[in-house]
Amino acid sequence: MLNRRELGLGGLLGAWVGPCFGAKPLRFALSQSWGPPFLERQGSRVLGGVLPDLMTGMAGEVGRTPEFVLLPPARVDEALEDGGVDLHCLLAPQWVSIAVDESRWSVAVLVLRDVLVAAPGYASPGGQPSTNSPTVPMRGEVVGTVRGYRYPKLEADFATGRLQREDALDQWAVLEKLARGRSSLGVVNEFTFAAFQKRRAEAGLRVLRVVDQVSTHCLLGAKPSLPAEQLRAGIRRYVESGRLAEALEGYQLPAETPRSPGRR
Repeated sequence: MLNRRELGLGGLLGAWVGPCFGAKPLRFALSQSWGPPFLERQGSRVLGGVLPDLMTGMAGEVGRTPEFVLLPPARVDEALEDGGVDLHCLLAPQWVSIAVDESRWSVAVLVLRDVLVAAPGYASPGGQPSTNSPTVPMRGEVVGTVRGYRYPKLEADFATGRLQREDALDQWAVLEKLARGRSSLGVVNEFTFAAFQKRRAEAGLRVLRVVDQVSTHCLLGAKPSLPAEQLRAGIRRYVESGRLAEALEGYQLPAETPRSPGRR
């Protein structure tokens, strides 16, 4: 497989379509529950982040410019089904509560790991102080989560009361609560934790263990403005060309793209 550096300028111009001026933008659902480094925004104004960068690259592969449709998490599914957006990216099939045809999923784009993060001085309800060793929360502990998010590996514990959810608006807010001593445990993805550590290392937060690891994809809308096959092919080119990896390098994050794209 040739990467971007091996293709050279001539190969790049041939492989990357680039936006066609005057063409209808490719509409990406952008959930308000994303925080840094995935999404940097000021109110409803999108300033940048991992997701806008990836979406811009993907749109270029099919000759479009991106349009970021900022939505509350609860409205994303509706927008995908009624034609309000063309696709939604960095989504795992196990996170989706509705039945979706296999043809609407892209290749795997990025591996995401959810980690259990502890506040400084965290001690279990049994009175034993936390160490750096991977520990499992004891019964009845409150865990910071994101409103509207599904956590497949923790759902049974939430259902039985072994763990209790405490929802925040986004993952960054979960970490802010830990840093301020308003909660003891939280679940976020490792990208968000790494970005928070860069800005707030003095907070003293630490990872206790990996909760879940999934390969994320893009989910195409039910009524996309381009044929599904064309969109899937464009996303595959973006992932396999090395442009995705290069976009992530700028964030200096522990990024991992799936070794085998899997879905077509």
